[in-house]
Amino acid sequence: MAVLYFFREPETLYDCASFICGLQFVMCCNGFSGRGSGFAITRWRRIYSLGVAGLTVLMLFVSLSALLGSEEIRRRMAAADTMVLSIAALEVVMSTLVFVVAVVSLQAAARRHQRIYVRLSAMDTLLTRDFGANLNYRKLLRKNIVVLVSVTVLYLGAITSAVIQMASGKRTLFLLSAYCYVCVTGGPHFTGYVHMSLVEMLYIRFRLLQKLLSPRFLEWRFPQRQLREQRIRQAVAIVQELHQLISEVNGVFGYVLWMSMAHDLTISTSELYIIFGMGVASMEEGLEHNEAERKLKLEQNKDSRVLLGYVALFMAAPLYKLLIGPFYCERTVLEARRCLRLIEHLDNWYPCSPAMRQLVNSLMSWRLQSRQQFTIGLDIRLNRTVLTLFVSILVNYLLVLIQFAMTQKMGEHIEQQKVALQDWIGI
Repeated sequence: MAVLYFFREPETLYDCASFICGLQFVMCCNGFSGRGSGFAITRWRRIYSLGVAGLTVLMLFVSLSALLGSEEIRRRMAAADTMVLSIAALEVVMSTLVFVVAVVSLQAAARRHQRIYVRLSAMDTLLTRDFGANLNYRKLLRKNIVVLVSVTVLYLGAITSAVIQMASGKRTLFLLSAYCYVCVTGGPHFTGYVHMSLVEMLYIRFRLLQKLLSPRFLEWRFPQRQLREQRIRQAVAIVQELHQLISEVNGVFGYVLWMSMAHDLTISTSELYIIFGMGVASMEEGLEHNEAERKLKLEQNKDSRVLLGYVALFMAAPLYKLLIGPFYCERTVLEARRCLRLIEHLDNWYPCSPAMRQLVNSLMSWRLQSRQQFTIGLDIRLNRTVLTLFVSILVNYLLVLIQFAMTQKMGEHIEQQKVALQDWIGI
């Protein structure tokens, strides 16, 4: 693809992961970067990550304070829906909290995170040297580039267009606040994509090991019995280490993903509520009997319809990560189980080999003690069943918001009726 013309052909795992890890470093959510021979953690990289993160949060609140000091912004806020203002305030506070937690947590786990890539690189060297495997780093790099560039353009485009549409004055302050908000929310969002990339790396290696452990390949590639048994032991050791890496990934990303998904759930529900509110407003416009009033309201709410489209685009990045991530984790665990089932059949394929029988028995004992799953937070399994939980929470929270909004509007109508009745009576 043409997008790869700007990138060097990846030769190692570090070349493949340098793009996504480099972007994560720019977003202040890890303490290392590099390519080629490895990733490095230095004092200056730590200072950059913590310093830029603190400066971004400070600039966000300074720019928002300057905007709130404007008389025009105050008038617009006074005319806005109180529920929408509450949602906006909650989003600013919650996104900042999630960003701070993500930066601190990932900085603390930076060396553990780096060791995951070191161990994967060592596995790849062994697979390439002893088994003749081709890991095809180009495909994974191409996928990462296409997905991340598409999501970034969509995310930045939606926010920038919405700000330009809303900002009649003080456009520079609006853009500064918007890009600080992009950095604050982009770090945790991007961490979810880094997690998905690591999970996919494990998935690719589990799939590769299934092909390497097939009896037809083993007998063709390693006709000598002693060499074949040695390679089988190496492959089994790699399978066990990949299972251990699942727990390492959980240790690095588990708490951050839990906070990030809670934030994604809250913001998605809030944006759905805003879309619902705009949709109700559009329906009320259509019920106006006076043609002049209908045209006036259509002109007044033209910007709201445009913003509705921007809000829908803004939801794409967090919703994609929220919905696709659990599927990545579940399919990787399924491939890991298939690898273990293949290994369990080794003593059936080679009944005359005591080494294979002993290897299978030791693996069965290890499997009883090691049942690896991708988890987040307080040991919540990250698979398709968690999506049901997310959807139920989202729907319930959305219904609560709608109920509050309807109660508020009903109260306003009752007050208007009281005033109209008092004017008619002459009180």
